[in-house]
Amino acid sequence: MAQYADEFIDRLHLVWGAGFLSPGGAEEVAEVTRGLELMGATVLDIGCGTGGPSIALARDMGARVLGIDIEPQLLDRARTLAQEAGVADRVEFQQVTPGPLPFEADRFDVVFSKDALIHIPDKQALYAEIMRVLKPGGALAASDWLSGENADGDEAFQHYLSLVPLDYTMATAGQTADVMRQAGFERVETRDRNAWYAELSPLEVARIEGPLREKIIEVSNAETYEKWLAIRRALAAAAQSGGLRPTHLRGYNP
Repeated sequence: MAQYADEFIDRLHLVWGAGFLSPGGAEEVAEVTRGLELMGATVLDIGCGTGGPSIALARDMGARVLGIDIEPQLLDRARTLAQEAGVADRVEFQQVTPGPLPFEADRFDVVFSKDALIHIPDKQALYAEIMRVLKPGGALAASDWLSGENADGDEAFQHYLSLVPLDYTMATAGQTADVMRQAGFERVETRDRNAWYAELSPLEVARIEGPLREKIIEVSNAETYEKWLAIRRALAAAAQSGGLRPTHLRGYNP
């Protein structure tokens, strides 16, 4: 069963803009990749969704991007948006199945992902595969939804998890860094973005409660709107409590 139905995509686009299924838009893509030279680089975008990050990487940074995802309706949207953005010659989208990446070793200069690794349960296999397809000297630059060190006892965070309908496997920053190093990554860095999102998420809730309310109901229905508003309120509370910690990840293939 698809986790991202068309009406769910429409809701997320209303909040975060066409092509984006998580916060921050093109500015956050630039933050994730800050310090990397991407002009002409070959980039793999894991969990590319509806293509906003891939388009930003090509349009704003000059990369050649292959975006992959497991849900075809996401990729249909991504291809349309890439055409509209005028970057279809530099961005390709490919459907894959869960499991090993269907690419030869040492293929990509950079592996990128924006808030999608949370959906992949086997983190050890994930980072080993990323390392395999990276060229020597290549970089992983990603953002992901991580949990705080005391998330098990965080009531706000646990309440959010009880409401969210998506399949998540979350780890702490320390656990993630350890798994990355075990996969062979060097110069591993984690950059906590909780303060940024703890400030932003209530503003998102206010927009959903106010100016976006009727538009969201129009693309879904009133019952779906009320349930989703409860989830968004719980997510904001989890960010403010520190249980939910958006984090940037960086590591290099020696």
